[in-house]
Amino acid sequence: MKTFTKTLFIISLYACLSNAQIDSSLYFNDNVSLLYPTMEITKFNNPSEDYLFLGLTSGGSGNLLIVDNELTPVFYRKAEGTVFNFTWQPDGELSYVIYPVFAYGLDSSGVEINRFYTPGGVALDVHDLRVLSDGSYYIIGKELVTVDMSQYVSGGDTAAALITNSVHHMDADDNEMWSWYAIDHYNILDVDQYVDLTQHQIDWTHCNSIEIDTDGNILLSTRNFDEVTKIDRTTGDIIWRLGGEKNQFTFIDDTRGFSRQHSVRRLSNGNLIMFDNGHYLVPEYSSVVEYELDETNLTATLVRRYTRNESVFSQSRGGVQELPNGHILISWGESQNPAVTEINEQDSVEFEMKFVSYAHQYRAYRFKWETNLFAVSPDSIDFGIVAVGDSALAELKLYSTKDSSVTINEFFINDNSFSVLNELPITIPSQDSVTLSVMFKPTAEGYFKDRLNVRSVNDTMLIGKQVYLTGATTLVSVEDRVNSPVQFSLSQNYPNPFNPSTKIKFTIAKSPLPGWDGRGGLQLIKLVVYDLLGNEVTTLINKELPAGNYEIGFNGSNLPSGVYFYRLQAGSYSSTKKLVLLK
Repeated sequence: MKTFTKTLFIISLYACLSNAQIDSSLYFNDNVSLLYPTMEITKFNNPSEDYLFLGLTSGGSGNLLIVDNELTPVFYRKAEGTVFNFTWQPDGELSYVIYPVFAYGLDSSGVEINRFYTPGGVALDVHDLRVLSDGSYYIIGKELVTVDMSQYVSGGDTAAALITNSVHHMDADDNEMWSWYAIDHYNILDVDQYVDLTQHQIDWTHCNSIEIDTDGNILLSTRNFDEVTKIDRTTGDIIWRLGGEKNQFTFIDDTRGFSRQHSVRRLSNGNLIMFDNGHYLVPEYSSVVEYELDETNLTATLVRRYTRNESVFSQSRGGVQELPNGHILISWGESQNPAVTEINEQDSVEFEMKFVSYAHQYRAYRFKWETNLFAVSPDSIDFGIVAVGDSALAELKLYSTKDSSVTINEFFINDNSFSVLNELPITIPSQDSVTLSVMFKPTAEGYFKDRLNVRSVNDTMLIGKQVYLTGATTLVSVEDRVNSPVQFSLSQNYPNPFNPSTKIKFTIAKSPLPGWDGRGGLQLIKLVVYDLLGNEVTTLINKELPAGNYEIGFNGSNLPSGVYFYRLQAGSYSSTKKLVLLK
């Protein structure tokens, strides 16, 4: 009879990491000294507008970062230790794990509101945490199991310590709802040939990602088996095994396979995607691999392998994420250049960045995100046409959404054509607002756009909101500008927040964009309001209109308080903005 003894354990980590300070003239005023690894954009075409989430460790210090496409931070929080898997969760939390056994949840003000646990007797594994919209979560556990390996291999230790994983579904109150233990379902010899089974301590399964499949079952990446396992969420039985020694699939159009993979995910088209580290394959290079699976006939057809010309190899870490625009975000694991890449459907690079100074990164993500520490209205300002040497002013309101006051002590704008006239610091009283004066003063001809970063900063945290600023100069007459709009625009509703009515302004250009038939200069215009889940609330406009400037009212008296969105569609032009109903 083969027997196993389970023991709780923690593995210590030693890493030699360096750090660097972002030049204060680049991102921060002189009153701030925030340390995190230096980054640089190397390619920029047409990336997703969602923010980048980066969990970086340097010099033993963790850094939680949310940055825009110019690497300007809207959120920063120091963390003690090595960070894994900083991300946004569907219940609205920010989560991250500190090696080896601590998992935290933050609200969008950076305040710790949660901790995540494995059941008693099981250590937490840092590799993945999936929080569901109801607050329950899937988490990977880790244990030491004592095994007489001489029963399995010649020269095996009679009391070997096998590092094995488990998967646990915990409710929002940290009670276990379901569990699955690898030791009960895998064979000891299922590892790939590069796991030395004669050692005293054996890193056996090394599970590193959990995916809740579209049918509710579980996809588990077991790295040291080179395997993806599909697990029946009800019975715990293994449904199928892809890759590795116990592979059940026939691979089509793929003679390479995958090895030591990370981040196995189900795509919206039904295919399976993963970050293939390619460790021990010949030649060694890392890639993004997509398979079309026939789960009835057990075939895996290679659809896509993105390799960066076989030039990048990361022995450990890495990730992939499908973005709402169809692009794929790639985290290159150990690689410092590139560190993060975004590719489109044709595998062309839309965005890429590198680390200038060393950073330990597990996975990067993109998500829409905004803080609830304070609110701004409007979230975009179009100054229109302003002659060189002249200036225009606009008001920007800051609202405190908290029961305590909020201090704003930084503004940051790249383009000095825009400025804020108010002096810092500014205190927003609890449940109240203050008004900023924003100025556009062009010093040369052209079209100007930038983001005003409004920030609350201390020695360990930065929280910011971004306001989009646009303005232009022109040499044509005022009459031509008014009567012949040349650019489409959708303005922020005013007032915002509102109760119960607000107004929305938009401009229809004179020259049609692709998608219009051009009948009599009329263009089909659609303006729709949606709720936070994307459900259509009402259609404000759905008809053909001539070029010009328009204003329409929206009444929310029959709607509950909350966040809504309105979208203007005109041919190939589309723009969406947020409105907040507060009753």
